[in-house]
Amino acid sequence: MERGTFEERAEQFEEAITREDYLSGAGLKDTFEIAPIYERYADLFSDETVRGLLDQRQTKEGQYLASFATFRYLENSVKGLTQEGMNRVMKMTVSWDSQEIPFRSAPVALANEPDPDRRHELQRRIMDMTAELNPLLSKRQQELGRAMSSLGFTGYVAMCDQLRDLDLANLTGWMKLLLARTADSYAQRLGYYLRRLGLSPNEAYTGDLTYLFRAPEYDSLFPKEALVSTLRKTLIELGLDLAAQHNLELDIESRPLKSPRAFCAPIRVPEEVKLVISPRGGQDDYRAILHESGHAEHAIFTAPDLPFAFKRLGDNSVTEGYAFLFDNLVQNRRWLSTVLGVSNGEGYVQFALFYKCYMLRRYATKLLYEQELHAGQGDMAQRYAALFEKSLLVRHWPQNYLADVDDFFYSAQYIRAWIFEVQIRRYLQGKWGDDWFRNPAAGQFLVGLYHRGQKDNADELARELGYRGLDPEPLIEELIG
Repeated sequence: MERGTFEERAEQFEEAITREDYLSGAGLKDTFEIAPIYERYADLFSDETVRGLLDQRQTKEGQYLASFATFRYLENSVKGLTQEGMNRVMKMTVSWDSQEIPFRSAPVALANEPDPDRRHELQRRIMDMTAELNPLLSKRQQELGRAMSSLGFTGYVAMCDQLRDLDLANLTGWMKLLLARTADSYAQRLGYYLRRLGLSPNEAYTGDLTYLFRAPEYDSLFPKEALVSTLRKTLIELGLDLAAQHNLELDIESRPLKSPRAFCAPIRVPEEVKLVISPRGGQDDYRAILHESGHAEHAIFTAPDLPFAFKRLGDNSVTEGYAFLFDNLVQNRRWLSTVLGVSNGEGYVQFALFYKCYMLRRYATKLLYEQELHAGQGDMAQRYAALFEKSLLVRHWPQNYLADVDDFFYSAQYIRAWIFEVQIRRYLQGKWGDDWFRNPAAGQFLVGLYHRGQKDNADELARELGYRGLDPEPLIEELIG
């Protein structure tokens, strides 16, 4: 297939698959149907096409196209299992309080359950349902491995590292350093916040952290009714008018089947972008809508005449970095006071810093665990629980050992994004001050970056901003406080 034809059809495929993700994730459909889409575009993922692109990786555009074709080839090999799993999740329910609540909504109930005994019981029921998915998830993982081998790759980890240019060896070393240097401060802060819930770390489960990070005590700082207006105000001060962005639609309606996890669906870039959130109240809603707006602004300002590879593909650490830049505002003292009118937010700022430390330690552990998982070492269910309990100091459910895994080391791209975010934020602060988020010039600078899509990876952008490349030291220093 000629490259021009491939790119045209690949862009049509991405539109179709993203629209399906949106409709099912937003709860607008009660079934998830990706198999027919893959079948319509089967020519994109033939052995001949993929092998041909793997031989044409000499340029950045060629590398991006080869990565796209390979990973979609692998997803195509398990499309039936993926579809079956998603449809089972959409139909699953959890028995709770004499009713059946949708499995997707159960985490919301968990986050709002103040009684620890009831939280533990609800999470046990959620994990029992999760365990029912594990045979299917395990089969899917095995099928991915077989498809990978058919393309000539010798290992999952090496394949992802090579195609996504993740530098996993270096990144793993950085994350081991992060875990070591943040261990004492994390343990102290965890103990403090759990004691406020009447718990100690040795009796706490992950569901207790779900409730802890729901943080209802801070709800008065983050009123539910002001969620969208706060986003509008934040963007307008950067010179970005949400009301004039007709290619961006906010979906904030509650629906039974709607995913509790906020997401951005760039269906057609830059012409049609959806920001989906299922508000449950409190600071997490604000962080989520700001994060997804970072993705959305990036998508709607991407230059429409960019090649498909630079418009839709590339290093997702870049778009995640832009998203983290926006969601980090919730722990910015100046943003809290000037945008939300919070006069004494120091307690919340310290809480938000602890949450960020937790998330980085969690993703550092995911990076270590996923490398072991894909190497096929031993009883991974028990290894999952042991590794995460060592890093996060609360009990983890071994049933979650496959559900808590993203394909193709997206965990690594998140980590790279967190590193990149601190660097771009420090650049903005150095040029426009601590109130950079109120300066339209900073907004125009970001729009200039957005125009470039994902042509440049996070390392290249960091060097362009004056750094030697991605550097974890500023992030680690921030987490230690």
